[in-house]
Amino acid sequence: MKKILVFFILAALCLTFTALYADDVSLERIVVTPSRIAQSYTDIMRTVDIITSDEIQATQATDLGEALGALPTINLAEYGGPGATKTVRLRGSSAAQVSILIDGRPHNSPRDGEADISTIPLDNIERIEVMRGPGSSLYGSSAMGGTINIITKNPPRSGQVTELGTSIGSWRTYTGWVSHGGRVSDLGYRINAGYQTSEGFRDNSELDAKDASIKLAYEFNPDNVLTLNSAFYTSRTGTPGPLGSPDPDDKQARTNNFADLLWKGAVSGGLDISARLYRSYDRLEFMENSVPTAWDTALDKSIHATVSEGLELQLSKELADSLTSILGVSYTSNKNDSTSTAKHRYLVRSWFLNNNWDATESLSLNAGARVDDYSNFGSETSPSLGFLYKINRANRVRGIYSRSFRAPTFNDLFWPNQGWAIGNPLLKPEKGTTWEAGFTSDITPAITCDLSYYRSKYTDLINWAPDETGWVWTPTNINSAVIDGIEFSSQVRLWDRWALNAGYAFLRAKDLDTKNYLIYQPKHRANFALSYQYPWGLLLELKGIFTSQRFHNAANTLKVEHFADFGLSARQKIKDGVSCFLSIDNLLNRHYQVINDYPMPGFTVTGGVKIDL
Repeated sequence: MKKILVFFILAALCLTFTALYADDVSLERIVVTPSRIAQSYTDIMRTVDIITSDEIQATQATDLGEALGALPTINLAEYGGPGATKTVRLRGSSAAQVSILIDGRPHNSPRDGEADISTIPLDNIERIEVMRGPGSSLYGSSAMGGTINIITKNPPRSGQVTELGTSIGSWRTYTGWVSHGGRVSDLGYRINAGYQTSEGFRDNSELDAKDASIKLAYEFNPDNVLTLNSAFYTSRTGTPGPLGSPDPDDKQARTNNFADLLWKGAVSGGLDISARLYRSYDRLEFMENSVPTAWDTALDKSIHATVSEGLELQLSKELADSLTSILGVSYTSNKNDSTSTAKHRYLVRSWFLNNNWDATESLSLNAGARVDDYSNFGSETSPSLGFLYKINRANRVRGIYSRSFRAPTFNDLFWPNQGWAIGNPLLKPEKGTTWEAGFTSDITPAITCDLSYYRSKYTDLINWAPDETGWVWTPTNINSAVIDGIEFSSQVRLWDRWALNAGYAFLRAKDLDTKNYLIYQPKHRANFALSYQYPWGLLLELKGIFTSQRFHNAANTLKVEHFADFGLSARQKIKDGVSCFLSIDNLLNRHYQVINDYPMPGFTVTGGVKIDL
C-alpha cells in the first residue's frame, strides 16, 4: 500500500510541473530496441533510458560500467578496479537475465549467460538504449530483467573524421584510443583501436588490454545498405579473488571477437527486410599459479571457449495506415568447449511476431509473441501486450503485460565440484510474468520526468548463491519469487547553465517460500548529477550514487553494507576539436564493497585529452 501511495505522490508532482510549464514540447528521439524497428521516443510503450555519446563524454565516464551505473535502475556487480569483471542487473534480475546487444546482435556468453561489460570499449559507442523489463517476446532468453542495446558509431556520411584520446590515472592507469572514418564513393568505413594498462589498486590486480574494430557500410542506394561489423578484444589481468583468498596470485586471459554481416533493404510494396549473419567467439583462460591445496584442487590452467553462430531474418510492413507488423525468424548454434565443463552444444530455432496498432490519435496498442525451440529444453512461448495513451502532447501513460523465460547455461548445468562451486544438471528453465504501468511527462524541453511501477512473479528462478559457509556456490530453482518496485527519474535544466539529473528506485525481491530477499538486490538506490556549463567552455559535474544494504547469501545471514559514492569531473574546451578533462571518483575516499570481500578502489584521479581532427 505504501508503494502505491508513493507512486501516486510522484505522479502528482509530475502533473503539477506539467500544469505550470507545459507550453512547448520539442523532443524527437529515435529508438529501435522496444520494437526492433526505428520509432519515435514519444511512441514507445516500454520504459527506455537513452545515454548518448555526448553524455558519456560530458560525464567523463572511464568505462561502460561507470556510464550505466549513473542510472538508479542499474544495479552493477563490480569486482574491483580496471579490468575486473563488471556485469549488469536490472529490476531484481541476475546478470544472466539481462540481454546485452551490440547493434542488435546478442552479446551474452552462452557459457554463463552473462556479458562482462568491462570488455566493451566506450570510444566507439554512439548511444545506449536501456529497455527496462522483460523483452523475451522480442529477444528470447536472457531478456527477463531488461535489454541493453549498445549502438556503435557509423561511418561518416561524407568526408573523413579522425578522433583520438589518451588519459592517465591513479595506479599508473593509462588509456589510449584512435578512430578514423571516411567514405570512398558508396563505401563508408570506420576503424577503431585502443589500449588500457593499469597496475591495479590491489596486489595482483594489474591489467593489460587491447581492442580493435572495423565497420564497413556499402550503400547500394539509400534504402539498401550492407554493413560488416567486426571487433577484437584481448586482455590479461591479475585476479586476487576475495579478501583472504588462498590463491591471491592467479591470472586470467581473455580473448573475444565477432563478425556481423547485416543487410537492411526496402523492396516494393513498403516491405522492409533485415537479414543478419554473425559469429561470436569468447575464450577465457584461468591460470592458477599457487600450488594446489586440500581446499583447492583445481587444475593449474583451465580454458573455456564458446562459439555462437546465428542467422536472423526480419520483415516489417505497414499493413495499413495505422497497423505495422514485424515478423522474424532466427537460428542459433551455441557451442561450449571447456576443460571444466567439457564439450556441449545446443540449437535454438525462433519465430516472433510483433504488431503495433494506432487505434486512435491518442491510443496505440501492441501485441506480440515469440516461440523459442531449444534442442535440449523444448519450446518456450513468450507473449506480450501493451498500450500507450497520449493524454496530451506532454503526458503519456503506458502499460505492459509480458511473459519471459531463461534457459540454464552451460555453467549452470555442468560446472564440476571444485571446492568453491558446483553446477546442477537438474535445473529447469526459469519463467516469469510481469505487469508494468508507467507515466512520462515531457513538461518542456528543459523538464522531463518518468515514473514506473512493476510487479514480476517468477517460477523455477535459477539462483546462484553460496551455502551457509559463504564459500561454495551452487544454482537451484526457487519455486516462486516476487519482484516489485517503483522507479522515478527526472531531468531538469536549471536556469541557463545548470542541469540536474536525479532518480530513485525502490526494489523488493523475495523468495516466497523462505520470505528471504534475493541476493545482491538493494531495496533502495538513488542518484544525482548536477552540472554547470561556464561560458568559456568549462563543464563541471558533481555526481553521487547511493545503494542500500544487500544480502550475500540466500539465508540472508551475510550482509553487504550500504554505500554512497561521489565523483567530480571537469571538462575544458581548449579550442575547436581539442578538449581536456579531469575526473575524481570516490571523492570522499570511502571503503566500500559492491560484492562481498571484493573492495572497490579509493580516491581515484584521471586526466586526459581528446582531439577531433
